[in-house]
Amino acid sequence: MFDSIKFYIPQERVSNIDMLAQTPVYLHKIKEYREAGRISYSGKLDNLNIHVSERGVSIKGSLAKYYLGDNIKVLARSDTEQAIGKISDELHLPVADADVSRIDFAHNFKMQYEPTTYYRYLGDQQYLTRFLNAKSLYYNSSNRTLLFYDKLAEAKKNSSVSIPELLKDKNILRYEMRYKRRLGKQLKEPEITASTLFKEEFYIKLIDRYISDYESIHKNAQFSLNTDKMDSPKDFWRQMALLKIDEIGVNNVMQMIEEWRAKDVFSNKTYYSRLKKEIREYSKQYEADDSAPLIQELDNKVSKLKRFYR
Repeated sequence: MFDSIKFYIPQERVSNIDMLAQTPVYLHKIKEYREAGRISYSGKLDNLNIHVSERGVSIKGSLAKYYLGDNIKVLARSDTEQAIGKISDELHLPVADADVSRIDFAHNFKMQYEPTTYYRYLGDQQYLTRFLNAKSLYYNSSNRTLLFYDKLAEAKKNSSVSIPELLKDKNILRYEMRYKRRLGKQLKEPEITASTLFKEEFYIKLIDRYISDYESIHKNAQFSLNTDKMDSPKDFWRQMALLKIDEIGVNNVMQMIEEWRAKDVFSNKTYYSRLKKEIREYSKQYEADDSAPLIQELDNKVSKLKRFYR
């Protein structure tokens, strides 16, 4: 389930190897840089971007594409160990000891409908900012990102990518969890090296986080009038308000509330979170049954990922 990574090997960690002198030999498309009397090199190892300086070596790119030939597929734990071993052999460096500063953890879900169909049912998340563009749905913070997108649509933009026959004409929704900064603090690990990625305990932790991050997203549903739960005029007006919210779009309303927060519309700063919470709670009471199967389809597929523990 691994895709893009960032590794860094400090020079002092491999004192028996002069990486600045030896590592560029194993790269292609090499460029030399000179700044303030110091020399560094950049180059490629297949699709991986390698930068070599007197301080150390950085390795960036899709581990899946490097090892499997494309990043439509993702790496399981055992594949990850093999991929890191392969980089080590080709660079003649102990890459397993490299520090990790980025992890993209992802899975492809074969869905009944086009991936964009599901975006409207994925609502806000308490600690991440929701952002939707034409084909992708993002939940962002400075340290991590959750991303949903049409994997085959992305692959078709690249003429060099060969789409497997079994996936052609399928609806492939990709859900990615990207850790971009402060990995140790986020994952509660004192140290994360490349070898950590294929340790069973750590891999299980990532799968659990992947599932729990998905579950932390509020799931929207279409609203419908429910007379069985209409005991007073207050219930009527509440349901009418929810129908209007449904017409505008729950995600648009949540964004509107955030804009009000920025403008200090309410006198009490707690009202914004309270209002969003009330919308979520009330909406659950009056959901339309015909929208439930769509989000349940994705819920079920994500929850089944625990079968990849081993």
